[in-house]
Amino acid sequence: MITDPTQMSDEDKKRKKHSIEMEMVILESDQKKMISQKTALEAEIRKLKYDEERIRVTLDEKKEELEKATYILTQNEEEVKRLKKQLNLVI
Repeated sequence: MITDPTQMSDEDKKRKKHSIEMEMVILESDQKKMISQKTALEAEIRKLKYDEERIRVTLDEKKEELEKATYILTQNEEEVKRLKKQLNLVI
């Protein structure tokens, strides 16, 4: 096939033009799909980052609650031991 546009017939030029236009349409369509996919991924990443921060805050709160519960259990165990000693002294 002749690639020099000056040596191409009008029919060949039309075919070449049509081929190039078709390729452009396909690429533009693919480009729109990729832009849409990129936008969706960016939105999903923002949501996941928000969720991650929310989970981190919840985790910190639960750790604090666990520390408090552990402290209370230790205090209660010590109180039970103290009361047992008092009971043994009374008996």
